[in-house]
Amino acid sequence: MSTSTSKTPRYYLALAAGKTAAAALKIARRNGGQVPGTVAEAICPDFLARTPKPERVVFVTGTNGKTTTSNLLDDILLACGFDLVTNRAGGNIITGIESSLIKDARMSGAPRRQVACMELDELSSRRVLPYMTPDVMLVANLYRDNFTRNANPDYIFSVIDANIPASTHLILNADDLISCRLAPQATHRTYFSIGHLEDDLEGPEGIVCDLTACPECGGALEYDWCHLRHLGRARCMACGFKNPEPDYLVTDVNKDAHEFTMRELCHAVDGEAPEYTYHIATYSITNLYNLVSALVTARELGVSAEQLQDVLADGKVNVTAARFSEETVEGLRLVNTASKGENSTATSTALATICREPGSKVVVLMLADYYLATNPKKTEFTGWYYQADFEYLADPAVKQVVVQGANSDDLLLRLLMAGIDADTIFMAETEREAADLVELEGIDGVFCAYDIFNGDQAQAFRERVAERIRERAGAHGA
Repeated sequence: MSTSTSKTPRYYLALAAGKTAAAALKIARRNGGQVPGTVAEAICPDFLARTPKPERVVFVTGTNGKTTTSNLLDDILLACGFDLVTNRAGGNIITGIESSLIKDARMSGAPRRQVACMELDELSSRRVLPYMTPDVMLVANLYRDNFTRNANPDYIFSVIDANIPASTHLILNADDLISCRLAPQATHRTYFSIGHLEDDLEGPEGIVCDLTACPECGGALEYDWCHLRHLGRARCMACGFKNPEPDYLVTDVNKDAHEFTMRELCHAVDGEAPEYTYHIATYSITNLYNLVSALVTARELGVSAEQLQDVLADGKVNVTAARFSEETVEGLRLVNTASKGENSTATSTALATICREPGSKVVVLMLADYYLATNPKKTEFTGWYYQADFEYLADPAVKQVVVQGANSDDLLLRLLMAGIDADTIFMAETEREAADLVELEGIDGVFCAYDIFNGDQAQAFRERVAERIRERAGAHGA
């Protein structure tokens, strides 16, 4: 851990003010996760450098899935007896991390808990890592992200790469030929990988690929398979660059049994590597990557495989409902799945997952950023629509597409350009109108893809659809 600089009167004033802000928010029953840190920084700009840190710090970062993975890891460690400082009620930028430390600190500044497990925004690594050295850092993946903030994965890579301390134990995705190359100065490295699966692709799919050539020499890449976007097994035909050998390898996935097997090659004895089977409640390749990365991090923190098996089998840990939730009403599946706004990769992955689900379906798109839509001084840049694979929806199994949100007309144009029949597209002003437009006859499910800030609206939509389904069932039974 980083050694804190001396604590000054300004530091103690900042700590007290931050704690007061946290207490006021609690009384008001408001989250305001970054407010205590913002208040402290306003008084003491180098607050993070001066405040004492827990003895062990774990950071989770990456472009897509870091919130889900961080929450999974928090839940796993808490279920296994760890007493943690987390930032799941705060934020993943510097003021959110400071807020979590403020809430945990005594009035002296000393932490009450000695293990911190926190999500870290990729770009915030340049402000956080110089003053808070992680003992362990999980980098789940690197893709292009929010179009107006950090759209280029090479840019994101350069920021993280330059700030990872040499002493940090890195846990990296061997299937990602971008992020697996991070920070060669950090020599303590653990890699995880998912082996070949029956529904793999022959190469990267989608309008945009973040890895079109060898990241080392620019030569042509030859893929054995791809699980998701550019994640998979490949080699450069010019220089021989290839995936690193994994320490943890998923060797088998049984979707029907909701389980997968992981081989621990790093713990092999006389050539025999132990294998453990784990429960996964809701399967998708994205969920599998999130869970595997969390499990590998927990193993490297000293949690036994048997403990992890018990925790997952008990159902105490699952993919957060804030990102994916499903219910069945009168035989119809109602599925809500979130993706990051202005993020073509996340949206494309969500649409691909939806369209690979069996049966005929209605797809509802609630992708406009709620906060941007309600701010008269800001607008969402819709150029990212043209990097997202809405072509997935030009599928005979998709019987209807309902669009709701501030940028509906822009999205309508994109859907038409994707080859979707105009007669199947319906426009809605509100989530209730969207729910009332859903055609319930002749379908097996209703899938709602929504921006992460539209969770309340997506839930209200689903409740109204469920209400309509029950009303219809009652009318038919009368």
